[in-house]
Amino acid sequence: MAMTLTTEDLGAAPDVNAATLDELLASDAFGKFAALSASDEEFIQAGDAWEPGAACAAFMQAHGSDPWVLEYRERGQQFRAEGQVTLQQVRRAFQSYLLGGSEWRTAFAWSEVAL
Repeated sequence: MAMTLTTEDLGAAPDVNAATLDELLASDAFGKFAALSASDEEFIQAGDAWEPGAACAAFMQAHGSDPWVLEYRERGQQFRAEGQVTLQQVRRAFQSYLLGGSEWRTAFAWSEVAL
């Protein structure tokens, strides 16, 4: 299934493959959000959750990454990974999602988001 990667600063990359996906997400040049979508109703997305303060500074020091929020949507429901994740975890989740794997789903505890 063809998927589109959409980012804040780079726009949409249709029919993205694993190599292009990894290249685009390898740096923070893509901006503060990225979404990998099969359709408007099925996607995985991540947003940079950086904000000034001690908690964010501690996360960055411990993980070497801004904190990110990871979500996915399917069958009319949206879910968010509990806690904050690193950009590396986002990259792995997006790769797994793109390749149809289950690692992205099992690597995190998910909670439904009220829309």
